[in-house]
Amino acid sequence: MTEQWKVMVADDEEYLLTAMQKLIDWESMGCELIYCARNGRELIDRAVELQPDIVITDIKMPIMGGMEVAEYIYENMNRTIVIFLTGYADFEYAKEAIHYDVSDYIIKTAMLDQLPESIIKATKKLEKLDSVIADDEWKSDDIMARLQRYIEANYTKKMTLIEIAGAVHANRSYISRLYKQKTGVNLFDAINRLKIEKAKEMIRGGLKVYEAADKVGFDDVAYFSKVFKKIEGTSPKDYGKEARQDK
Repeated sequence: MTEQWKVMVADDEEYLLTAMQKLIDWESMGCELIYCARNGRELIDRAVELQPDIVITDIKMPIMGGMEVAEYIYENMNRTIVIFLTGYADFEYAKEAIHYDVSDYIIKTAMLDQLPESIIKATKKLEKLDSVIADDEWKSDDIMARLQRYIEANYTKKMTLIEIAGAVHANRSYISRLYKQKTGVNLFDAINRLKIEKAKEMIRGGLKVYEAADKVGFDDVAYFSKVFKKIEGTSPKDYGKEARQDK
């Protein structure tokens, strides 16, 4: 395997993050630890940008816990595999996350023994998924065509991976990984780029920023502005001013 799988970790205990960084031999498992977060919100904010293959998250953290992380990834980033870190008292609670397709549950006190095995299991899942995509070229081309049609027809809405997968009749993990493999771009990055292109047209046409945001499926104007600036290098407000000056 030539690819290094990208791993992100979230835990509010500094000693555990240090152990992850210094005591786990990620390279031997074909992985790279790319980011350590101290709560679930920080992890998700960076995961949208970094697109990890594997997320390891504590269940109980301030601001946002692991269950909410698992739910978000299940609905929006399902090519990413989630592994839970738990205390003994939380273990039964952790099992409730089965409907979020959590890959494994690791007791913190046994982390150094259990984590390598869980990581290897996760990488085998990722390899298998890549193999299925490569071996079924005709089907994958058909799914890609359906994906493109669905995105073009629904960019005005807030889309989730669950809805997209249902519309194209394919597994969530499969379509996320297929799209990245075929285009080199993350599925939701591509969707956001389309939304921003359409929003630019609307802003040039005279719509206010909040109106354009709403029409391309963003219910949070601040988040829309953040995505717009990341893609365009300028804020939608400044883009609108420049567009009016150019007329």
